[in-house]
Amino acid sequence: MSRFTRGRINLLLLAACALLIATSAAPAYAQLVYGSVVGTVEDQTGAVVPNAAVVLTNRETNQNREGNTDSEGRYSFANVLPGRYNVKVTATGFRTTNQNDFEVNPAIVARIDVKLEVGQLADQVTVEANAALLQTDKADTHTELNAKQIENLPLGGYRNYQTLINLVPGAMPAMFQNSITDTPGRALNTHINGGNAQTNMTRIDGAESVNVWLPHHVGYVAPEETVDVVNVTTGSADAEQGLAGASAITLVTKSGSNEIHGSAFEFHDDQHLKARNFFQGYGTPIPVSIYNNYGATLGGKIIRNKLFYFGSFDGTKQKQGGPGFYTVPTADQRNGDFSAYGSKIYDPNTGNPDGTGRTPFPNNVIPANRISTIAQKIQSYYPAPNLPGTINNYTATGGPILDRNYYDLKLNYNRNEKHVIWGKYGRMNAKAGGAGVFGIAGGSGLGGADPGIGNTTTQLATIGHTYTLSAHLLLDGVVGYQRQVQTVLGNDYGTNYGQQFGIPGTNGPDIRQSGFPNINFAVGYSAMGVPNWMPLFRTDESYTHSDNLTWTKGSHEVRFGFDLVRHHLNHWQPELAAGGPRGYLDFSGGVTALNGGPSPTQYNAYAAFLLGLTDNTQKGLQYILATGREWQFGWYVADRWQVSQKLTVNVGLRYELYPLMTRAGYGIERYDPSTNLVYMGGRGNVPENAGISVSHKLFAPRLGIAYRLDDKTVIRTGYGINFDPIPFSRP
Repeated sequence: MSRFTRGRINLLLLAACALLIATSAAPAYAQLVYGSVVGTVEDQTGAVVPNAAVVLTNRETNQNREGNTDSEGRYSFANVLPGRYNVKVTATGFRTTNQNDFEVNPAIVARIDVKLEVGQLADQVTVEANAALLQTDKADTHTELNAKQIENLPLGGYRNYQTLINLVPGAMPAMFQNSITDTPGRALNTHINGGNAQTNMTRIDGAESVNVWLPHHVGYVAPEETVDVVNVTTGSADAEQGLAGASAITLVTKSGSNEIHGSAFEFHDDQHLKARNFFQGYGTPIPVSIYNNYGATLGGKIIRNKLFYFGSFDGTKQKQGGPGFYTVPTADQRNGDFSAYGSKIYDPNTGNPDGTGRTPFPNNVIPANRISTIAQKIQSYYPAPNLPGTINNYTATGGPILDRNYYDLKLNYNRNEKHVIWGKYGRMNAKAGGAGVFGIAGGSGLGGADPGIGNTTTQLATIGHTYTLSAHLLLDGVVGYQRQVQTVLGNDYGTNYGQQFGIPGTNGPDIRQSGFPNINFAVGYSAMGVPNWMPLFRTDESYTHSDNLTWTKGSHEVRFGFDLVRHHLNHWQPELAAGGPRGYLDFSGGVTALNGGPSPTQYNAYAAFLLGLTDNTQKGLQYILATGREWQFGWYVADRWQVSQKLTVNVGLRYELYPLMTRAGYGIERYDPSTNLVYMGGRGNVPENAGISVSHKLFAPRLGIAYRLDDKTVIRTGYGINFDPIPFSRP
């Protein structure tokens, strides 16, 4: 690389880091993407060794950090990126001692105490790590999931690392909450220690990742092959950890090293590798069930000891099929002939207004001139029965499809011995969904899939750095960005079927109001139409910015921090009214039954449909682009005080602020039931907050104590207050 090119790269990186520093409102909130290494250096008699030289070396990148023990023999390295490290200690009159191959993980304080032997400095004593390190210097309750566990333990469907959250004490079994159509990343929902699933906070390499519309889901599900370590904090968190009402989940992805490492994989499963369903008769074809997950990773150096990369591709193709049983009208029922059935069909034009005194149609047959032309058009979308009987007389096989690709790239740059920079970009492209049993007319999704197709793109980007200002002062910062763009369209999108049938008021002038009206029967027959939450259009964004300042002095490691999160919701989606913008027509059969007589049957319901007499109609009106703008702020100061070699006290104070969400360009709405009026914030004389106030007193003290009885036993206790940041962006 030319000196000119390298100079331009340095200039660009300096500019990016200057932005991180310049945009700090204050010293900042720790994103916990780093760990720490502490220890005490003693001689063989147990006396501390002051002013010993300590070098911390990353085994994969050869990045060195240098320091010295203080008058009490203590040393400390803050803001250590996750990885495997060596510690080398040298002191006059003692042999050089190496403590090799120990692991540092995010949000963890690794204690590496060193005993020096008297001898020549040129002599070497090397100790290899052979046991897991105790948590001796922090009081928080957490669970670590490392890359080895994630790679070797069974992950269930879609090889999602979140499956292993089931190993966290207090966690309920993680499960899929929403359909594959609108959550193709297949994020899992879980409650930890009874907390609200919507307030679990997940950070991926420092950037908050949340599905803004469905906040019980993480926004970007990092592929299993890219995950280095996951830290799940569930209690007694330090002051630097906040903006989370339940658990705080920190995920760090893999980085490159001086050595080239890579992998390639494919997982295949299909119906021929599975046993026959218990209810499937011998000789019956097993429904299609194909799952392919394949990909590759590659990591290494671009410039030795300087610039490293790690890239990954992960693809998934899935096609499932399963049998379903449905009820459709027979040929005689379509013609209004119910003479073969025991239920009497009463003429609603006879009798009294309250339904008494009605008389049945002659021979239980509705005259052809009484059958609605609209009903005739609609019922043409029902297939003919392919099974005998009048209930569950139609079967079809099908299921969801998923075509999903992940692309991930991470760069680490050791600019010099004082400045480390890293950046990450991830992208998911997915097409997912299924077909309705009645094709264009929708109906129940085959194999449990929703009858529609969703196209989703999720992007996550983050850049961070650590800068050593002096031997006792460190600055680090992170900026992150996530963007989710999604379109979900029903199989009926683009055609105004309701208008074609002649039903007034179903479709509208906007193409998003197109489609097939929902036709529902209170008893018996399978419904038509797509789910009321379709179509869906959204572009949701999240911004993360954090800065941190660490000051070490003697037995104290003091951290100051500031953190902000910004959520943008830009969402067009019907959901509240049955049938959505296409309309909903329900037929219960009461109008063709006798008041005081037997209860209506499925035949009464279908007769009402043929007559065009609905029991209930609905339509969602005034669908607009729903927007939300939400800020979250946090400030903290924390001190990790090494009172003695065995006692560590973590004390701190957080302050959090959650301004009231707004819409794009104006405030929030407030409904006053006493006046039956809706006040529009920021419009007319109404203030932007519409008279709704938020608390400015959210102070959260934190205290943790860790006492090491011996090398195998640690007693930890803690106290703290957390505030529940329930996201209000969902309208």
